[in-house]
Amino acid sequence: MDFYYGSLSGNSARVAFALTEAGADYTPRLLDTPRGDHHAAPFLAVNPMGKIPALVDGDLRLWESNAINIYIAEKHPAARLLPASSAGRASVMRWLFFQAGHVSPAGFPIMRATNKRIRNVWQYAAPDSKTVEAARLELARYLTVLDDALAGRDWLEGDFSLADIAYAPHLALIAEGQFDFASTPNVRAWLDRLWNRPAWSKAVEMALSGGS
Repeated sequence: MDFYYGSLSGNSARVAFALTEAGADYTPRLLDTPRGDHHAAPFLAVNPMGKIPALVDGDLRLWESNAINIYIAEKHPAARLLPASSAGRASVMRWLFFQAGHVSPAGFPIMRATNKRIRNVWQYAAPDSKTVEAARLELARYLTVLDDALAGRDWLEGDFSLADIAYAPHLALIAEGQFDFASTPNVRAWLDRLWNRPAWSKAVEMALSGGS
């Protein structure tokens, strides 16, 4: 498998996290995104959207980080990143959609306002204060959902899974900007468990380094 990724990319870190947890054998292929490698013809043949990350495995060309992670989990069932039952798998998928459709979009304006590395590397303009405040209110609402789900358990679906992996990168980048998770203590403790996993350290080394 060839894993195409970039530095300071939360979506790339999500896949790096899953690859490492799964013990997958792969070839890392770092793209220089500030230079535009992701818009060059060789990579567009892998992902016509020109976005990272992407995975190539034989004839398979796959993009979208959660889709890649589902493939990794199914290819490496011994890692138990997906439950065996249909109901359990559907519950995990629910958290993946919740992350991609709600939590991360609410977090992006906060990240761009507070994380200097993100702004410097990706050349984002800081959003206006009203946009950031609205995003904080939205994120607080979604974090409460996660906090309730984590009451009395270490992981979203009982056992560690892709559901947990999905949230680690973007919430880490928000936390780097001094976001306060004190109002959702279950989320705060969950993030500490996530970020203390050795596979997360590898994901950070690969895909969340760079910038200043």
